[in-house]
Formats: sequence, structure tokens, C-alpha cells
Amino acid sequence: MRGSAKLRKDIVTIYLIIVTSILWLDQIWTGVPRSADDQLLFISDADAIDARRESNSIYRVGLDGSGMKHILGSIPHGEGYLRISDIDCHAESGSLVIAGGRHDLNGFYHALLDGSMLHLDRPASGRLLTSLEQIALAPDGINVIVSRQYREFPQPRYGLVSGDLASREYRTIKSPSAERSYVSPIWSPDGGSIAYIVVKHAPEERPSYALVIATPDRRGERVIYDTPLTLTDIAWSSDDQWIAAVIGGQLYKLRPDGGDLTRLSIHQGGISGPRWSPDSRRISYVAPSSFPGFNQLMVMDADGSNIRRVANIRGEVVNGCWV
Repeated sequence: MRGSAKLRKDIVTIYLIIVTSILWLDQIWTGVPRSADDQLLFISDADAIDARRESNSIYRVGLDGSGMKHILGSIPHGEGYLRISDIDCHAESGSLVIAGGRHDLNGFYHALLDGSMLHLDRPASGRLLTSLEQIALAPDGINVIVSRQYREFPQPRYGLVSGDLASREYRTIKSPSAERSYVSPIWSPDGGSIAYIVVKHAPEERPSYALVIATPDRRGERVIYDTPLTLTDIAWSSDDQWIAAVIGGQLYKLRPDGGDLTRLSIHQGGISGPRWSPDSRRISYVAPSSFPGFNQLMVMDADGSNIRRVANIRGEVVNGCWV
């Protein structure tokens, strides 16, 4: 009896080892998690090599937290390494654009979503792509808009520059001033409009903020929301029904005409970087962890329900895009 019981135990053990090995090898070979169709790209400096080089890397992870994979990082630049400030992606063409805040980097990096074919895209003329803070790809995967720092001001001021990957011709569409900065540019789902945040600086007073929608040629500009609260990140749903915005550190959504403002989050420590899923049914974002020095990559349904953690990551986390 003891012999047969041991034989059954050995058979079960061997079976579990085989099944586990098949699943593990399948995940290694495909490079994607089995349990989720959608994945998120994000930026982090969790890797020890990045921390030593004062750089960061791009990672991919499934919505259930599985299949986390390093895409690329520690991009050499000058005598050091680039610290990535923002990324955006275009799933249909497989494009990944990578912005960095270096004032001596006139351009941005461009790669495929698996990190291959990395190269530096420079403008055909001029020095309009230095000190990039944010970058956004249009739905056509060709047009680009960036928020860049203009260094002629004593305090940081940002303006908007637009162009395309084909001609590599860029032009300033919103120049900053001592009283105005322009940040967090995004494209409408049809690519016919852009939205951005205007930061209104006042001497010896806290800044105020406006959410603006305009055409890329700057015509038809209209303010859809004004607030004295800090307004930091915006994202436009692919069904054109909502704009997500971080107001006072919490996540809200509102209509593109400014109506139906709805609070979605109550996170201690605030949130950052909302990104809509391709079907507009979910929003990913970053929130501080209860563990010191960690940040959480989170997902919620578009109505604010079903909040769940994707990953708890040591160090910086910047939300990127859905793929």
C-alpha cells in the first residue's frame, strides 16, 4: 500500500513539473502573459543597474501582473545615460517613442514595441526638440506633439512643438512666457484636435490651471475647465466620450465639452499618469504604495469601480501606454 501511494505521489509530482515547465517555456517563447490580452508599458528605475547609472528603463506587464519583461533601458547618451521622461506607443504600427529631458538631446528616441530598432529621431532643421518633458503620438502613428522646456526663463516654462515622423519638420505651436506654460499634450481619437494644460503663473501666488482643446494649427482654441487646484495629467478616451484628468492629486473624468465632471479615485498620496484602455472601458494609473519607496501600477473600470493593483514596484513608476 505504501509503495502504490508513493508511486501515485511521484506520478502527480512529475505531472505538475511537466505542466509547469510547459507553461513557463510558453511564456518565455511568446514573451507575453497567458492570462491577459492587454498589457501595459511603463517606465521605472527599479533595476539596480539603472539606479547606479541614474537612468531608467521601459517594462511591459500583463494586467494580472504576470509576464513582466524589460523592454529597453540605460540608453547611452554623451558620457552618461538618458533618463526617460515619457513614452507613447502606437499599437497598429508597433511604434514606441521615447522622450528625455536632456537639453543637449535635440530629438527623441524611436523603437519598436519590443525595444528593437532603437534610433534617435532628430528634426530636419532647428533645435526644437531639446529638454522634452512629454510626448504624444497621433492616432495615425505619424504626427507627434511634445511639451519641451524653454531654458531662457529663470523658472521652468514649457511650450508645445508639433511635427511628424515622415518629414521630420517641426514647428512651435505654443510658446511659453513668464506667465504661461503648456504641458501634457494629447490627441483626440480622430487626430483632428489636441488638448493640453495651461499653467498660469502669478507672482507670489499659487499657479492656476486650464484644460484647453484646440486644433493642431491653434485655431478654435477653447477652455473647457478652469481650476485653482493642481491639474497635472490628462488622457482622451478612444471613444471620444471622456477626458481623464488628475485634479488636486485625484483622478476625475469629464466630457470634451467640460460637462459631467466625475471623481473616480480616493487614493492617499494622490495618483498620476492616467491612460485609457483601447476599448475605453478601463483606466490605468500610478498610485503610491503603503510600502515606503514603492509605487503601484493600478487599473480601474471607467466608472471608478473594480480597482485592482497590477504591480507593486520599487522606485519610480511612470505610466506609459496600453498595447
